[in-house]
Amino acid sequence: MKIAVIGTGVMGRNHLRVLGTFPEVSEVIAVDSDQNNLNIAHKEYFVSRSYTDYRELIAKEKVDGVIIATPPVSHKQISIDFLLSGHNVLVEKPVSHSLEEAKEIIAAAEKSGKVFTVGHIERFNPVITKIKEFIDNRLLSNIYIINTQRVGPVPKRLLGNVEGVLIDLAVHDIDIIQYLGKGIIESVKSDVLKLKKQEIYAKALMKLNNGIVASSEFSWISPRRMRIIEIYGDEGMILGDYYNQEVLFYENGDYEKYSSEITEAFFGAGKITAGKIINYPIYKQEPLILELKNFLNAINGKEEVFIKPSEALICLEKVLTIQ
Repeated sequence: MKIAVIGTGVMGRNHLRVLGTFPEVSEVIAVDSDQNNLNIAHKEYFVSRSYTDYRELIAKEKVDGVIIATPPVSHKQISIDFLLSGHNVLVEKPVSHSLEEAKEIIAAAEKSGKVFTVGHIERFNPVITKIKEFIDNRLLSNIYIINTQRVGPVPKRLLGNVEGVLIDLAVHDIDIIQYLGKGIIESVKSDVLKLKKQEIYAKALMKLNNGIVASSEFSWISPRRMRIIEIYGDEGMILGDYYNQEVLFYENGDYEKYSSEITEAFFGAGKITAGKIINYPIYKQEPLILELKNFLNAINGKEEVFIKPSEALICLEKVLTIQ
């Protein structure tokens, strides 16, 4: 397979690194308007050719798949140009920086009939896979609260950009909240802290259409880097650590004792005590490997894309609501 990576900044280089490990990928082409970035790509990664203008690539090459890892403000034109010229596309999250442009991209994807997906990478994290199994097997039932924290220092390369902490970070957790909560966010209350016009900190309290309450903290002002999710149900609370790929279950010691009395208000009736803490082993894998494997398999007709364009659109809508 021949794959092109558009944008060879931090995320684009990660794509180049991972693509070089796939035996089915015989050729990788890099595109970046900055020749210095391309020089690094040639020196450090598996890159056969490069261009400074993606339109030159469209005119000269036919590739099996295109990965767009440029800033969100540029996603619309690049995505549409590749889709309508007959290319399969994976665009990095978020699908775009605006709802109107996102809809145009998705319309172009539908018109083209090509494979199109969005890089919501945390869906592929083994932590989320394990928690999803936990919920699907009803080891945690009657979920009523989902809390997330995604905090750390500001990425220096993004400081002063149009996009802030919400576009950069919130899309991950909003997608996961709706995915694991099996619902759609229907109301949002939020506070946002800005540096000039760029959001650097936000807290959001949300409610899904199935009654689950969710809260999230997004921060570029913390010296401590943390990515966690907590999900509360009748049996206890499950904690997922994205970075360390750990899943812990904090048992509600009162559950067995009062299980016959559980109602919708069970968690507020004082029937909660600390119980056992169970560390569930998971098979640690790099999410980007799993994401790109899904994209390549979708191109070859072996499976469907895991992240549907409609899901990415709803996620963006909710993030902009917080904003």
